[in-house]
Amino acid sequence: MLTDFDAARPGKSVYDLGPVAGSLDGVEGEILCCINNGEGPSVLLLGGIHGDEYEAQIVLRRLAERLEPADVTGRVIIIPALNFPAAQKGKRLSPFDGQNMNRCFPGKEDGTPTERLCAFVTKRLFPAVDLLIDVHAGGGDVSVVPMVFGFATAKSMVDDARLNLLMEAWGYRFVQHVDGIDETACGAAKLADLASIEVEGGGGRMKPAELAIMEEGLLRALANFGAIEPQLEPSAFTGVHFTAGPEGQYLAPFSALVEHCMSLGDHVEKGQCVARLHPTSGRSAAAVEVAAPRTGYILRQTEHAFAAKGQLVGNIGSLLRR
Repeated sequence: MLTDFDAARPGKSVYDLGPVAGSLDGVEGEILCCINNGEGPSVLLLGGIHGDEYEAQIVLRRLAERLEPADVTGRVIIIPALNFPAAQKGKRLSPFDGQNMNRCFPGKEDGTPTERLCAFVTKRLFPAVDLLIDVHAGGGDVSVVPMVFGFATAKSMVDDARLNLLMEAWGYRFVQHVDGIDETACGAAKLADLASIEVEGGGGRMKPAELAIMEEGLLRALANFGAIEPQLEPSAFTGVHFTAGPEGQYLAPFSALVEHCMSLGDHVEKGQCVARLHPTSGRSAAAVEVAAPRTGYILRQTEHAFAAKGQLVGNIGSLLRR
């Protein structure tokens, strides 16, 4: 289980995660980059928990290459693609066990490859850090507006008030407040009294602007937390705090071709047309309009032109009254 890993080793060390998952034909290992430089906060950056969410993998690999001990004031641990078996095969889930990694935490040391990787994170990495940053994107199915949400407990090194300030430091427009799921990385961190922040943003098309937003947000947040020396000017928070749940989702009531009528991040009123569903057969070209189920902001939209019955078309988050 990566017996040579030493979270306290000074300087910059790079390890191979391959042995943690076990022998997997046709898959190379993945790097774990650990940078230590003196006293300061400790942060774990995870990407690629879902193998088809590639933005985080690109950005975190860049950071692992770019950051040197002189840039760090404490400890930064980076894994660009924790679910590397899925990432290297272009899959969302591991092709070796078919499990959703973000429902497998805290994992099992003697379990499947996915469970073993989760267990390594919870048992070896969580105790070495003060904060988890889990970076996600929409993957091949949906586009997601850049946003962050986080979790802390009374025993966390980072309390709720500091967590809110840290999330605002990203410079993103949206800060979400949501109940966690225990089997996710952030859920497992909360059970271990480790504060965590999940980053969402992007889709499946690798837009340069989305990659830049993700990288710049991480650099601002790490500097605000005191884990790295500032590399960008801080960005004042001018966004909104919001909540989102199933009541904001709009699904396809039948199989159809999707035309989005609003853009990600747009504000909509309840009842406003957010999409049109076009028929896939028959003589009529008439489309069915989809009304916003609530007032709020467009957070997610399907990347697919075709939506099967019951598939998510989009969802809306509502302003949090604080």
